[in-house]
Amino acid sequence: MKWTQINVHTSSEAEEAVVQILLDMGARGVAVGTDGSGPVVTAYLAEAGPEAANAVQRRVAALAGFGLDPGAARVTVARVDDEDWAESWKRHYRPLELGRRLLVKPAWIDIDPGRRLVIELDPGMAFGTGYHPTTALCLEALEDVVKPGHVVVDVGTGSGILGIAAARLGAAAVVGVDTEPEAVEAAVENARRNGVGGVMTVARGSTDTARRMLVPPAQADVVVVNILARVIDRLAEELHELLKPGGVMVAGGIIDHAADGLMERLRSVGFGIEDERRRGEWCCLIARRVD
Repeated sequence: MKWTQINVHTSSEAEEAVVQILLDMGARGVAVGTDGSGPVVTAYLAEAGPEAANAVQRRVAALAGFGLDPGAARVTVARVDDEDWAESWKRHYRPLELGRRLLVKPAWIDIDPGRRLVIELDPGMAFGTGYHPTTALCLEALEDVVKPGHVVVDVGTGSGILGIAAARLGAAAVVGVDTEPEAVEAAVENARRNGVGGVMTVARGSTDTARRMLVPPAQADVVVVNILARVIDRLAEELHELLKPGGVMVAGGIIDHAADGLMERLRSVGFGIEDERRRGEWCCLIARRVD
């Protein structure tokens, strides 16, 4: 079988949306790299012709209509053999130590983790691998805020990596929700793969679904949300209500220029900002429900 490698040159702000576009089109593997001037999202599609690249080009350019800067929005393609695509894709991934205790590794690599807590993923099948700064920042923040016995909600769970990390860190119950059915499927499989399927429950939906899934009084000790800043802004009141008084939210996926406005919004609904963590163009906020 022949495979088509599609490379999309885009902006940091739009790269998650580009990943989702490619997954929606049936990509078997997706990775995010850089060419020195900005992010490059690489995906592999089976037997895709020029029409697929044209469709990607149109959908990426259309992101501007949703308030996202698509950057260069340049698409390049190459043909690869069946044996080559998987090896080409796997070269993007390696074991990754994060924070003091976590180790994220691809499923195909065996490694002695030492004293670290392993999260094993099949990367590229849903957004969220630990290799992107937004996910890495959230993982490191969870190390600091999740305590044994906590109830944790992961909004926009994607691959499930953040919920799995919370379970690994001692959470008694984790609820993951995502509006994309493919993400729900990937998160369920990854939770099973990591032996936390009995702790982590995943369903399609958003904050209202999470509330229904929680045991009364339907509030969490920790909420983690790694999605676009404008979506966090829209969900601010609901995220606040998901938390117990004094509970903590870890909010990632925030492009640097959006951080100040989002912090003002979160304060207006009853959050206190306890920490800002930055890596490159990205920001992660740790906020506590203070009312």
